[in-house]
Amino acid sequence: MYKDELPLVSIITPSYNQGKFIRETIESVLTQDYKNIEYIVLDGKSTDDTVDILKEYAKSEPRFQFISEPDHGQGHAVNKGVKMARGEIIGWLNSDDTYFPGAIKKIVDFFERFPYLEVVYGKGYHIDEKSNIINSYPVKPYKKPEDFFDFNIICQPAAFFRKEAFINVNGINESLYFTLDYDLWIRIAKKYSLRFINDYLANSRLHPDAKTMASALDRGLPEILDISNKHFGTVSNNWLYHFLTHYNEIGPYWYLNLFKNFDVFKNSPKIITTNRYEDFWTGPSLQINIEIDQRNPLEALLIKGENIIFHKLELSVYLNDEFINKYTVKEKDFELEIPLSSSQSSIIEIKCSHQFTPSNLGINVDSRSLSYIARDIIPLSHKEHDFYNKFKNEPNTICQWLNNTRKETPTLILPEY
Repeated sequence: MYKDELPLVSIITPSYNQGKFIRETIESVLTQDYKNIEYIVLDGKSTDDTVDILKEYAKSEPRFQFISEPDHGQGHAVNKGVKMARGEIIGWLNSDDTYFPGAIKKIVDFFERFPYLEVVYGKGYHIDEKSNIINSYPVKPYKKPEDFFDFNIICQPAAFFRKEAFINVNGINESLYFTLDYDLWIRIAKKYSLRFINDYLANSRLHPDAKTMASALDRGLPEILDISNKHFGTVSNNWLYHFLTHYNEIGPYWYLNLFKNFDVFKNSPKIITTNRYEDFWTGPSLQINIEIDQRNPLEALLIKGENIIFHKLELSVYLNDEFINKYTVKEKDFELEIPLSSSQSSIIEIKCSHQFTPSNLGINVDSRSLSYIARDIIPLSHKEHDFYNKFKNEPNTICQWLNNTRKETPTLILPEY
């Protein structure tokens, strides 16, 4: 078969300051035994030696082209590259990843045999900075969109797609950072056919600067929760297991706040208003207005704070004007777990025995009456209260607890386009 009879394959590489890896990436594309390719690198104005390397290949290889200009991140670069691409079949290869020899020919052969397919993906390895194999990426043969509920079953560099399908689902969501491909595959799966081939096609590199490692917790988990809710109406315990197992040192407060934002425990009590100041200081009377769903009543209130002025504080707690209990705070850094019970929206008031005015102490010109800093204020349902105590006292059992108490079934949410 002559070159011009073969489908043109466009490989898109988003790039920024990956000079130590990008030559290996480029070579893995240009040395493929399938020759009818165009290779487009979208560089975000790198400041290392990346652009010099790109210029070198642009002079010697007619199939290679690049643009180096400021962009709005990886998703923007890939979208731009796909629009430029002339090929019917697209490969998205990041600037630190590599293809196996023969990968593109295998993919083209498969697309030719099954023209109704829109995404074909294979197996891949995780490799380190020196290209040593770490482990296999946990891919899974695709059957239905719900297969993505528990984890991202596709190794991104080992996946190829038709340009038309990518365009028809509006490409990559550029507001995402960590879950660009995960969200893309789910949106394509809702509309088109995907197929797994049981062959190694690519390597995905793990290194300290890779977003997979550098931003997994602070940006990755919030995006995963958001994407899961958007596509499936809930979040898989498997995602929660992964992060709770690998990042349990961050403590329960961070997770509880995040889980509330994404309704992980469903209809849990939420703070509607509070008179706590934006800098987390409280006055002598802290008031908290809480919305409570009868299906998930309030069981406790957590407060994590700092007492940086007084020897001790006396805190009196009221629920809907009814006195509940009094607590003595002597530590600088303190945590209060306050049992409270209510099945209807309520107002909690915490009255403090001491207050001061910073300007009177010559600290600054602040004229507020202040008592202590409340870093976290978290109302808890029964399940959230159990989660908090399990995490705090038996962190190694938290995943088993989730499995026993949180049963979630995905409900596929169909696309609007």
